[in-house]
Amino acid sequence: MEGNPQLNGFTLVEIVITIVIVSILASIAAMIILQGVKSYSIEDQRSNVHYQSRLAMERMAREIRLIRSRTDILNANMNPTSILYTDIQGIQMGFRLNVGNIERTQDNGTTWQTLASGVTALTFTYLQQDGVTPTAVAATLWYVVIDMTDQQGTETLSMRTRVHPMNF
Repeated sequence: MEGNPQLNGFTLVEIVITIVIVSILASIAAMIILQGVKSYSIEDQRSNVHYQSRLAMERMAREIRLIRSRTDILNANMNPTSILYTDIQGIQMGFRLNVGNIERTQDNGTTWQTLASGVTALTFTYLQQDGVTPTAVAATLWYVVIDMTDQQGTETLSMRTRVHPMNF
């Protein structure tokens, strides 16, 4: 019993059409997978920048609340890029922005530890008791406003907090 030679295999046209259809489906699947990977990567960067920024901001605010008194602010010119002060335990503390890193000291600037990296801006604004008027002298200081901008990859996060030291 011999079969029809026309029914024993696939024609070249059928094979080419199958390859084209499989290629189209594979391309669509690859685009969907790549979009998922890209979304994950973006969200991971966003999460990292938010976590790092929040942690640094909370630490600065918590420690600035512990300034012993207005006269214990060591940078008398109220520097907008750093703050140095003596805390309630008599330890000389401070924060500054140095080459994209927020750094913290607890020995009056002898040794600095990095709190956050990728920071593009850190500003300290010193306000009087009305919460609006800036001050350049420690005697009228009531609030310290911290503004920070952090960038990780393509994600940027700006944060602001106002701190009232508890001994003022």
